[in-house]
Amino acid sequence: MTQFLRTLQSVRRFADYRKHRIPNKDILIDISNVCNAQCYYCPIGLANRKGAPSCSQSGAPSFMPTDLFQKILQHLKDTQWLQPHTCLLPYIWHEPLLHPEFASIIRIANHFNCPLDISTNANVLPKIPNDFDASRIYIVWFSMPGFSQQSYDKIHKFDFERIKHNITTLVHTFREHGCIGHFKIAFHVYQSNIHELPAAYEFARSLHIDCQPYFATLISFKDIARYLKQELSMDFLSKISRDLFMGLTLNLKGPQSTCPWYNNGLAIDSQGNVLPCCNETDPLGSVFEVTPEKLREWHQGYDFCKECLALGLPNRDNAYCDFYPPHYNWHRQWYLEVLKQCLR
Repeated sequence: MTQFLRTLQSVRRFADYRKHRIPNKDILIDISNVCNAQCYYCPIGLANRKGAPSCSQSGAPSFMPTDLFQKILQHLKDTQWLQPHTCLLPYIWHEPLLHPEFASIIRIANHFNCPLDISTNANVLPKIPNDFDASRIYIVWFSMPGFSQQSYDKIHKFDFERIKHNITTLVHTFREHGCIGHFKIAFHVYQSNIHELPAAYEFARSLHIDCQPYFATLISFKDIARYLKQELSMDFLSKISRDLFMGLTLNLKGPQSTCPWYNNGLAIDSQGNVLPCCNETDPLGSVFEVTPEKLREWHQGYDFCKECLALGLPNRDNAYCDFYPPHYNWHRQWYLEVLKQCLR
């Protein structure tokens, strides 16, 4: 009966969140300052390939201390940034599951009663204690650059079989600890891996989770700006033309006058600095100094924000692609999982 009531409470909590959620009203906190993947079109991954620290890693601790994480959340709650329907994402540029105290991070977040959105490349399994509470995890994204060892050799540089094993383990472990949220494979679509989508869908179906393909693209808005202004090297442009579907990922709507991050979103790095958005790494100021007015002032004083708006990047259409096969319905399987949780 206790498990049934806990599951029912989670269902009600997530339904309430979906009903009252404000688009882009999210808090992103990079609890890690390291990533172990080598994605070519991500500044962090490219730095890993070259064996050099990225601009965000230079001289900074590898992980956010748990006491700083708790202090930030308390401050955000006290200043009304963190509200009941605010989703908390403990990641931005780096891999959250590398944090040695990942379970403690989730425990602290649970104390503030906010839904959690987690993304991982699934190369590392965190230590999960017996009393781990996953009931507030709203969604878990598994970032995959394809569905073969060949694709992983090109991008993440991980062992593909290990990734599948870890995804299976994480789904089962989180479910066993009360998670009724959604699990999704974020399948990065490159020119070289479209044929691997059917196998990815079958794998997702076997775990009763979703597979959401989207076109891989340049991650940094500054790189996208350089691409649009034709400032990238010919070698880089040549590789982009062989790897990506840039024509399908840049559905720009012209210059913009506003940005969702001005009023809603808040991105914070592992040192407690506010970032311009989730696509840039230059710190604007301390999270303990931020107010809505101060945030707008910081944005207005940041030169690239003006360029970003002029190019129309903030409100461009997303890069998701509807490659769902016929009769692919993961929602029914999710409801079955919820029922199984109730009957445990």
